[in-house]
Amino acid sequence: MTDWFIQRDNAHEDIGPLRPKELLDLVREGKVIRTTMIRKDDSTWFEAGQVGGLFEAAMRPTIEFFCPQCEHEVTEPPVVCNYCGREIYKAITKITENSITPGNDHSITGQAGRSVRNWLKKKKIAKDDDEKPNTP
Repeated sequence: MTDWFIQRDNAHEDIGPLRPKELLDLVREGKVIRTTMIRKDDSTWFEAGQVGGLFEAAMRPTIEFFCPQCEHEVTEPPVVCNYCGREIYKAITKITENSITPGNDHSITGQAGRSVRNWLKKKKIAKDDDEKPNTP
């Protein structure tokens, strides 16, 4: 699995290793912005904005799975619950809508955000057109 590292405030203080989920959480919290210096494993440092799809992935909904018996979090079924030992074929799910906390970086939604807004506008216009009565 890939390990990610970030630098805090140009202080050359490495934070990591971070799992991909932890990196996405930092993006969602606005603690990692497009200009934050990051690196993958032992690569050289580069800006987070150069990681294709990172900020778009942070905005996608996430699904969490829970054991139906003890309600502890589990991985996607089929799986055995590490807490109660139950074999799980269908788990309780929780879907979380994600967004990026606007902080220092106002460009984080970028083209993806504009694209979603335009798509929603088109859907609303189409719905409004469908609901208009046909008048001669």
